[in-house]
Amino acid sequence: MSKNKKVSTKTEVEQKSESNKILKKSPFWFYIILVAIPFVFVILLELTLRYFDYGYDFKYFAPASEYHSDKYFANPDLPRKYFFNIKATPSVVPDGFDIEKKSNAFRIFVLGESSAAGWPYVPNASFSRHIKRKLELLYPENTIEVINLGISAINSYTIRDIAFGVVEMQPDLILIYTGHNEYYGALGVGSSVNMGYSRGLVNLYLKLRDYRTTQFLQNIISGILGIFNSAGSKTDDGNETLMSRMIGESLIPINSDMFNNGIDQFSGNMNDILKMFKDRNIPVIIGNLTFNAKDQKPFVSVKDGKNPSADDVYLNAQKEYENGNYVKARELFARAKDLDALRFRAPQHINDAIYKLAKEYDLPVVNIDSLFQAKSPNGIVGSNLMVDHLHPNFAGYRMMGDAYFDKMQEVNLLPNGSKSAFSESKADSILELNFPFTRLDSTVAEMKVMLLTGNYPFVPKGSLNYKVLNFKPKDIVDTVAIKLMNQEIPWESAHALLSDYYFKKGDYNNCIKEIAVIIAERPYYDIPYKDLISKLVDGGKLDEAMEFLLPLYKLKPDFFATKWLGQVLLKQNKHKEAMVYLQQAVRFKEA
Repeated sequence: MSKNKKVSTKTEVEQKSESNKILKKSPFWFYIILVAIPFVFVILLELTLRYFDYGYDFKYFAPASEYHSDKYFANPDLPRKYFFNIKATPSVVPDGFDIEKKSNAFRIFVLGESSAAGWPYVPNASFSRHIKRKLELLYPENTIEVINLGISAINSYTIRDIAFGVVEMQPDLILIYTGHNEYYGALGVGSSVNMGYSRGLVNLYLKLRDYRTTQFLQNIISGILGIFNSAGSKTDDGNETLMSRMIGESLIPINSDMFNNGIDQFSGNMNDILKMFKDRNIPVIIGNLTFNAKDQKPFVSVKDGKNPSADDVYLNAQKEYENGNYVKARELFARAKDLDALRFRAPQHINDAIYKLAKEYDLPVVNIDSLFQAKSPNGIVGSNLMVDHLHPNFAGYRMMGDAYFDKMQEVNLLPNGSKSAFSESKADSILELNFPFTRLDSTVAEMKVMLLTGNYPFVPKGSLNYKVLNFKPKDIVDTVAIKLMNQEIPWESAHALLSDYYFKKGDYNNCIKEIAVIIAERPYYDIPYKDLISKLVDGGKLDEAMEFLLPLYKLKPDFFATKWLGQVLLKQNKHKEAMVYLQQAVRFKEA
């Protein structure tokens, strides 16, 4: 009995030894495959999602359509990368530029938030538009490209990410105006669209967002959260503005941990951005920030036991102003803004960071704040140059454009082509007289301001927007503006609709102005030219038609352009010139 037990024990030992030998004999490639399986799975999943066109392609620039296949535009889906739980994301400005950069091109990129985009006058009255038109007038031999990448409700995280795309587009100059949205802009420390305080993790997350697998997993998680918690689903309350949704519930007292994290966030991201440009020898001009000091009271006043309340300081500022102590009043208005716990306007610390970075990278700074103060009554910026808390009005944006242009001249960052004979004062007069901006544009701007200032935080949260509710359209311009605001028609169609209206009334002056606005914004698009030329020829306005036929011929010398150039010249008794174009028209028709 004991002998059998001993044999049995020996057999078990032998079995374990043989098992260990089998494990040790597993080839090296077995472990490689074991480790590689999850990576292969992720790669296959990514390829499958791309094959079925799941999610979004977040490339920075792409041709808008086959019609403009030779031009890049900012990717209209790009804002979705930064607003992952917001249904109605902000739009990009559709500024086209040549895929193959011309030898005579001067290419500027403008980076920033809604003020850089030109809100509420997007797209045609931003400071970048003033610069572009002035450059085009003064340097007619150059191809001027000013690409505005300003996006509402973003901050330095978005700008840092976009900068990776910008450096590949052969920029000649970068203009920056940013900082007001640093706390509540997408992914900011106080934003409802937030990924935490770690800059490294947030920037890594933005890189991972390029992959469809990340988008797929995030959508699954959001869907699950949406089942159990309505806050996890995408919301889009039509009575709220984008920035009011971005604020969430965050109050940020001065010198709090969140306040300091926001400054560090801005400084760190901007340092990355400026280093990226410096490493590639791309010139940068940066502006400091201005704001509505006098006519915008603090949004939220808190008492922390360390500082006076923002409301008390603001009231003291008003008293000093009424007593004529303007220097003291200006200091107190600025202090009240810094003590405002709802960070809808950048604190002075952001401007301090801008100057520190500019010194480190030897950058020219445009002192926008001092400029606005110098042009304001008693040196204090208010509603004279602002439409709300921080967005300049039409005159303010023109001043900004001139200030950036002056700085470009000062540091010799201008096109290499021959300059026209126009003096700058003459150029300014020409530009002001022919500025492509109609009553439709100003009406839409007014509506945008009503929508913003009639909502939180300008009024208590949950309040009805009586500014919008009480607005009654007076005429067709107001009616078309409402359709545009409600996204029933695009911007170009709104101007074209009014052009048709004026044409039917025989008002050729306004008919021309509406289409001229479209042409100024979309100079590479031939359809507005053809639409207007047909109207003018039908109305016997041959001289006016010729003003648009010649640029159309230069843009697209096709059958339409040559035929009408020939016919109009014939009617003007310029037979020899007419035959040149008519012969071309015949060749186009036969082709």
